[in-house]
Amino acid sequence: MTTLQRADPPEAGLAQAKQVAIWGFGREGRAAFDHLRKTHPHIAVTILNDSPLGEAVATSIDATVLTGPDAARALTGGDFDVVIKSPGISLYRPEIAAAKQRGVRFTSTTNLWFERYPDAFKIAVTGTKGKSTTTRMLHHLLRQSGLDFGLAGNVGIPVLELEPGKDGMVLELSSYQLADLEFAPQMAVVTNLYPEHGPWHGGIEPYYRDKLRALTLSPDTVGVCNFASDELKSRIADRPNTHWFNGLGGFRAGHGELLYGETPVACTGYPLKGDHNLANLAAVATVADLLGLHGVRRHIDLGGFAQLPHRLEELPLPSGILAINDSISTVPEATIAALNAYPGRDVVLLLGGDDRGQAYDQLIEVLRSSSVHSIILLPKNGARILAEITAAKLPINTIMVANLTQGVGEALRAVRPNGAILLSPAAPSFGEFANFEERGNLFKTLCKQGSGL
Repeated sequence: MTTLQRADPPEAGLAQAKQVAIWGFGREGRAAFDHLRKTHPHIAVTILNDSPLGEAVATSIDATVLTGPDAARALTGGDFDVVIKSPGISLYRPEIAAAKQRGVRFTSTTNLWFERYPDAFKIAVTGTKGKSTTTRMLHHLLRQSGLDFGLAGNVGIPVLELEPGKDGMVLELSSYQLADLEFAPQMAVVTNLYPEHGPWHGGIEPYYRDKLRALTLSPDTVGVCNFASDELKSRIADRPNTHWFNGLGGFRAGHGELLYGETPVACTGYPLKGDHNLANLAAVATVADLLGLHGVRRHIDLGGFAQLPHRLEELPLPSGILAINDSISTVPEATIAALNAYPGRDVVLLLGGDDRGQAYDQLIEVLRSSSVHSIILLPKNGARILAEITAAKLPINTIMVANLTQGVGEALRAVRPNGAILLSPAAPSFGEFANFEERGNLFKTLCKQGSGL
């Protein structure tokens, strides 16, 4: 593989800017602030945040700080040349439309990094589910093969904090980060496409459009896409320069193993469960094959790769019981994949969370023929799921609870010896929890405490 040279041009728009705002001061915002102070010390910087910053934070930074209504007024008034927006802030907020009418340019830390390193080889990985596992598995395999690739993005490492490896960068990009992406990567991997994040994007159709942006910015981008995802296939079936995995040819998951065509691929050190993870591995293998890694059609070595937290994360309990933390499963399709990973095992399923209008009909049909014998229904949408289960005459015991603490208690009473307690909620965590990690960590703590560990 040819090593590409780095380039360090000044970011377009920032070199001439006099007033720059950073909107959102989490880790991405801090990375943007440090970057500006290092590369553009002449620029006047304002920090904007929807909620008040802690006093210690506000007094420790050399910048004007505006929060709440003051921040909104400054944005809509067009007080800035450039606004660097954090990914969690919706691109579709009315303040952004008003500011753009006044000539304000909006950008992101991802765009700034793409501008700073235009010649770095970039592999963007996205998808409704599986993108984190696929990103880290791909990076692991490339490094294992002797290539110098960096890793950043939605994996928890702001890309502005890193230079690319000499061979390139693997970037996990969420729909929030893709929505305003201005530069095409050389390769784009899409694992699947399901309804998700509608409120942020203003609907499911804009979500799909934003999610596929890495593929639509340039026909020169090499696409690596999942042929088994009907929604994805229907939208880009005619796209040129696209390679498919999980189709009839190439790499695919089948019969509990990775295949190339009809031939099994030997996988050393592969620790993951479920066909959905084999589908992720098929994506990784396709990229590796396209990059010219020798022998991947016969053997893949993933020695040292570990399962990520909150993704079918197993915790053994007494009496042969297994607690399974799958808190990352925020859509019904992910819960179906989790159930398929444990065929024949008696399961108590904890289901429910923030209501985003998810459709549960397909999940309910899977539950009808599954080994789930009890379902613990969590707020906020547990009552809606219960009504759908009742209407479908599903012959499974159901228990409504007020919160996760009560839910785990009920699950520990309902679970059978050698059975499993599966937290795979098919819904986001917002409301009771800040994120899926907080939900998953509490689940593990409650299981340990409730079983006497």
